Amino acid sequence: MIKTLRNILLTVVALSAGGAAVSQQDYHFSQFFAAPITYNPATAGAFEGDFRSMVNYRNQYSALSEPFRTMAFTADMPIKLTDDAYDKNFLGVGLHVVSDNSGTVNFNTLHIAGSVSYALDLGGSDANPNYISFGLQGAYMQRSLDFSNATWENQWAGSGFNPGLASGEPFVGMMAEDNIVLGAGAVWFKSIDEDTRLLVGASLLNANAPRVELIGDEHPLFRKVVFHSGMSIRRPDANMTFLPNVFMVWQGPNRIIDVGGEVEFSLWDRTQFTDFRNNLSTNAGAYYRYQDAVYFIGRVNYYDFSLGISYDFTTSGLSRANNGQGGVELVLGYRTRFSGPGVRRQKLINSKGM
Repeated sequence: MIKTLRNILLTVVALSAGGAAVSQQDYHFSQFFAAPITYNPATAGAFEGDFRSMVNYRNQYSALSEPFRTMAFTADMPIKLTDDAYDKNFLGVGLHVVSDNSGTVNFNTLHIAGSVSYALDLGGSDANPNYISFGLQGAYMQRSLDFSNATWENQWAGSGFNPGLASGEPFVGMMAEDNIVLGAGAVWFKSIDEDTRLLVGASLLNANAPRVELIGDEHPLFRKVVFHSGMSIRRPDANMTFLPNVFMVWQGPNRIIDVGGEVEFSLWDRTQFTDFRNNLSTNAGAYYRYQDAVYFIGRVNYYDFSLGISYDFTTSGLSRANNGQGGVELVLGYRTRFSGPGVRRQKLINSKGM
């Protein structure tokens, strides 16, 4: 009976997300810093290296019969536009695909987005670069519901639901709608010195507020405003790097505020000229998501690869419905380093997570 009630609850949540404007909220990640182009197109290409990509899997509220699952892939890279050694401006391009699925009716949101950015040199040096980047994003969004597994009041048979009974509802089979979604953003990043780097950015997503509707009336998708800031503070004498982060999102009546950071411990560096030995480091950190969760992060970085895991402990009232369980998130990242034209111009953040 408890499982049945949870199925009904999740069905209601999914339907509300499709039809009521007050329930709108996009997907989110705990390890947000690992996939910056998902929330700010200006970050495309703004990193130390030639190419980076990320695969993310998030499973939330696993105690429920149908947990919320989010899967994502992102990739971006910088492009030097000229061969002029004095021209430190560069173009950035990126692509991300996100599938967010929840509930017994498989309420799914699919995002396929392309980002382009242009970074302007503000007069920094190779040792202490200073840039501002502006970006645009265009996305295809599909929202869908599948009522094949839905159960309704008219199908209650006294001791359980009988799917063979007539539901009396107009919702059957698969429903889907398509939209084009636009966004823009800006990022300022600066190396204060060889050991301290700063990144500050803001973006506006769902800028065109497309109208969304699966059941009932149409509603404009709430615009999403994002602010984010991160630093890298290295302690060479201790082989440690501090990585504080702030991430804030406002979308209609909804908001997300994440505050926290990590400490990266460098076990050994790569031998840059012979590649005799590859770099190895580990990360540990904790974050607080306002009125929602506390989560912890662990990460291992080897060569051009990074594997991170985080777990959310729910602190809100949802902890009762979820038996106190939260969400686990896995991130596999890849980023090439120490190669390609003009890499030194992007010496922004050492950590794999930035």
